[in-house]
Amino acid sequence: MIHFAWPYAFLIFPLPYLFSKILSGGQKDIAAAVKVPFFYEVKSMTLRTGKQLPVLRRASGLWLLWGLLVLSAARPQIPDGVQSYTFPVRDILLTLDISNSMRQQDFFSDKGKPESRIDAVKAVAINFVQGRQGDRIGIVLFSEQANLYVPMTLDLQTVMTMIDGAELGLLGSLTAIGDALARSVQYLETSEAKHKVVILLTDGVNNAGNVAPLDALTAAKQAGVKVYTVGVGSNTTDRYDGIDEHLLRRIAMETGGEFFYVQNGAALKDAYHKISDNEPLSKTSAFLIPQKELYFYPLFIFMVVVSWGVLKRVWETFKYRKGVL
Repeated sequence: MIHFAWPYAFLIFPLPYLFSKILSGGQKDIAAAVKVPFFYEVKSMTLRTGKQLPVLRRASGLWLLWGLLVLSAARPQIPDGVQSYTFPVRDILLTLDISNSMRQQDFFSDKGKPESRIDAVKAVAINFVQGRQGDRIGIVLFSEQANLYVPMTLDLQTVMTMIDGAELGLLGSLTAIGDALARSVQYLETSEAKHKVVILLTDGVNNAGNVAPLDALTAAKQAGVKVYTVGVGSNTTDRYDGIDEHLLRRIAMETGGEFFYVQNGAALKDAYHKISDNEPLSKTSAFLIPQKELYFYPLFIFMVVVSWGVLKRVWETFKYRKGVL
């Protein structure tokens, strides 16, 4: 069934007649109501045989041309089938600590070789991203400052490449947990996703930045952002040594997330696996009915008729001048 995208365009149809009434002082001259670029030339052209240019010479023809233009402006359309598509309902922001302390080589690879904390985090984060097909993923890096490193994207290959290329020490040597969480929440506030998740990983305590962690926590709760916190510690130190366990646990608990303390690569993998299990992949199906545009049909007819009238005039003028000469 044909419908119109801009039906109010039909309201301009009587405007030429109204303008004609205003300009002519009320004279009933319908032929002058509709204007086309060559109207007066068409009106004044008459062959010596007494024949006049047909259709366009008449008011009905001019109204027909104007009607075709108005019809095109109203954008007639018809449904062109039904298309289904899916879109992600979950945005996940990886908020990673890149302070210098992440250089410590107190983790061990799968082969039992010592590796730095950041290398272990990169490997696990890349594996996590690889399994999140359908989610949008972004990255915030922080130490003394917090910056958006990768905006939300479905291009997971790019996310993995950027994780692998992250360098330590670019943003200072201290740890601004409050700024990192606040920056993450600020970015997710504009998201239209149903689920907004932050995975905040750090191996330090808040000792820098402009935003207090509890203020950032309040903002996260108001924005409906779930925060998972991962505290990285050394396997050679006491439990929770080097991190603010109370703060990280509170942030996770009050936002509906979970707190993890990891001291080795295996525990880190388990933490991200648990987060992935808690945030199952999900997509929302939607249906789109594309519309086939029909405006070019009346526009084409208009152009054909006008072109025919112009060519007709040129031809008759040529014959007239040839007869005179």
